[in-house]
Amino acid sequence: MLKPLLHKTNCFSRLRREEKGVSLIESALTFGLVITVIFFSWEFCMLIYTYTVLADAANEGVRYAMVHSSDSSGTVDVVKTYAAYSLHDVSGMDVSVTYPDGNSSPPARVAVKITYTYIPYLETVVTPKLTTFAEGRLLY
Repeated sequence: MLKPLLHKTNCFSRLRREEKGVSLIESALTFGLVITVIFFSWEFCMLIYTYTVLADAANEGVRYAMVHSSDSSGTVDVVKTYAAYSLHDVSGMDVSVTYPDGNSSPPARVAVKITYTYIPYLETVVTPKLTTFAEGRLLY
């Protein structure tokens, strides 16, 4: 009667010996997963931040164009300068200033469109093209 009980105890101790490194492997896999989730969350936040900066730069360009209606190149410079305060590289930014009503005299409208290719930390992933747009009416 005592012999089967010893056999079961021996079996459990053998299983415990075989599971010795399992917690280390589980911890490493969990740590890798958590780091990956944090990294991609950070990357997504940076994408949203870049889009917000571009939208604000487009609004700033519209504000400038509303007051200086005939200075399209100045509007482009204002937009790039505004975006350069927050973004590290604005050389790939394409800014277009258009007048949808056909003329650049008040009370016509002005539209500023910015296209920018976002470059993530891992360039092998996806490089999305961000486009923002702002429109306003010229002042007298």
